[in-house]
Amino acid sequence: MGIERVLAQTALAWTLTTAAPGAAASGWPAWDVFAQRFVQSDGRVIDLTFDRKSTSEGQSYGLFFALVANDRTRFDTLLSWTGDNLAGGRLGETLPAWLWGLRADGSWGVKDGNSASDADLWLAYTLLEAARLWNAPAYAKTGRRLLEQVRLREVANAGPAGPVLLPGAVGFVLDKGRHRINPSYLPGFLFRYLAVTDPQGPWQSIWDGYLRMAPQIFSAGVAPDNLVIDAAGSVLADTEAAPSASYDGIRVYLWAGMSGPGSAGLVRLLAPYAALTRATGVPPEKVDPRTGRALKSDYSPVGFSGALLPFLSVLGDAPGLAQQTERVQASLRLGASGAATHYYDQALILFGKGWLDGRYRFDEQGRLQPAWSH
Repeated sequence: MGIERVLAQTALAWTLTTAAPGAAASGWPAWDVFAQRFVQSDGRVIDLTFDRKSTSEGQSYGLFFALVANDRTRFDTLLSWTGDNLAGGRLGETLPAWLWGLRADGSWGVKDGNSASDADLWLAYTLLEAARLWNAPAYAKTGRRLLEQVRLREVANAGPAGPVLLPGAVGFVLDKGRHRINPSYLPGFLFRYLAVTDPQGPWQSIWDGYLRMAPQIFSAGVAPDNLVIDAAGSVLADTEAAPSASYDGIRVYLWAGMSGPGSAGLVRLLAPYAALTRATGVPPEKVDPRTGRALKSDYSPVGFSGALLPFLSVLGDAPGLAQQTERVQASLRLGASGAATHYYDQALILFGKGWLDGRYRFDEQGRLQPAWSH
C-alpha cells in the first residue's frame, strides 16, 4: 500500500508540473480537471498509468472534449502536438502513429508506426465539426484528407460481409479471406455523419454490414473486444487471442447509448449486459463473449460505470443508472481531493457523464451539438 501511494503521489506531482499552469478555465469544469491532470502544456495527452505513453486515441479524445468545451486554444495545442509528433508534421497526408513514448534507446518518440482507425475517424470527425462550429474551414481540409487516408488504408472488402473498417492499416487482414475487426471502433452517430458528409465513401455500407452482423456479434448480449469475419461473411470469436469482452468492448455500450434511434437495435441486443451489471452491482471487468458470463475478477474499472451512463439512460434502467452514477460521482470526489485517477477511466467518464449532463448531443445526421452552441 505504501509504495502504491508513493507512486500515485509521484505521478500526480509530475502531471501537475507538466500541465499547462495558466490554462484558462473552459465552459466544462470536468474537462478542465482532466486536462490539468492528463494534458501536458504542449498538447500531449499522457496516460500516466502505462509508462507515460501517448496514443492517437488519447489525442483524438482530447480534441473532441476541447471542442465540446469550446476550448479552442487547447484544441489547437492538442492538434499541433498530434500532427508534429504522430504524423511527422504531415497530418492528413499520412495517418498518425498510434503509439508514442519512451523507446528502448532512452529517447522519446513513435514506438509503433501502425495506425488506429478509431482514433483516425475521431480526428477526422472532430476536425470537420470544429470547422463547422467555429467557422474555421482550415480544420475541414485536414479532416477530409484524413478521411481519405482511412478509406484507402483502413477499409477492406470482406466478401459477402461487404466493406469493413480494419482496426489499423497493418496486421488485420488475415489468411483464408478472414478479417479482424473491433466493434468499439464503430460509433453509430459517427458513421451516420460520415454517410452524409462523404456520401461517395464506404461509410453507410460499413454501418449497414455491421448492423446485419450485429445479432451474431452480440449473440450473448455482450460486446466482444475483437472478432473475426470469415470468407463466407460469418462472425467468429477472436482467433488471435482468448475471446474477451472488456476494455475495448465497454465503448460499444457507450456509443450505442449516445447515438440515438439509429442504434436502438444495438441497445436492445446488449440489454443483457445491463442485467449482468445489476446482478453484480458494478460492470464486470471481463466477460466471456461466447456465453455472456462474467469472468472472475477482483476489479471493476470506474470508467466502465461512466461508459454505461448513456446506455442505462436510454435503456430506461433507472435503478442501474442511479447506482452507476453514484459510483462515478464518488470517484470524481476522490479525484478532486487529489487521489490518483487513470486516463482511460476519466476519458470514459467525460464521455458518459458529459452526455448525461447535457454537455453535448448528436443530431439525426450525427452532427455535434455542444451546449455552448445552442
